[in-house]
This record gives sequence, structure tokens and C-alpha cells, in this order.
Amino acid sequence: PRPGQDGHCGNFNGNSGDDTTDAIRARIGMGVPQGESLFRTYTPAVPGKRETLSDCPPAKKAKAEQTCRAAGRTDLEACTFDACFAGTQYVNEGM
Repeated sequence: PRPGQDGHCGNFNGNSGDDTTDAIRARIGMGVPQGESLFRTYTPAVPGKRETLSDCPPAKKAKAEQTCRAAGRTDLEACTFDACFAGTQYVNEGM
């Protein structure tokens, strides 16, 4: 980590308590303007809207959870969320 580093995944200071969505948004705002985004697909942040596992379609959620269990993940809820919304290719990251 570099001093002052902060972003969607937190500030990498080892304190997960200050990496909540509310804390991150308080520090850096709602998101990156489209012109500054590094990604080809741009989805603007919507104030007040936070995806939850309830927003994941049942079949996709079942596949995500199955993939996390097969990988031996112990953080099943977080892994299932990430796999559902970002993709199952990320299941083995951060283990």
C-alpha cells in the first residue's frame, strides 16, 4: 500500500472497520466520473442503492455459493456475493 491509497476495496491500513461502504463513500465520494474510469463498461453509483445477496438471481446465487464451497472458502457470504456480482473467476483470490 501507498500512503493515501484508498478506493472501492478500502484503504489497506489493516483496519477492516473503516472499509465499510459508508466509510469509503465518506472519504472518497460516490464513485469515479465516467471520463476517469479505467473500465470499458461504466456503471454509475446510485446513492442509497447497495446490492445485497437478495439482488442476486437464485440460480446465479446457487452457482456462486457452490463454487465458493468447492473452493473451501470459509467466508461463504462474502465469497458468494463477490462471485455473484463480479464473477466466479474471483473465488480463489484473497485466499
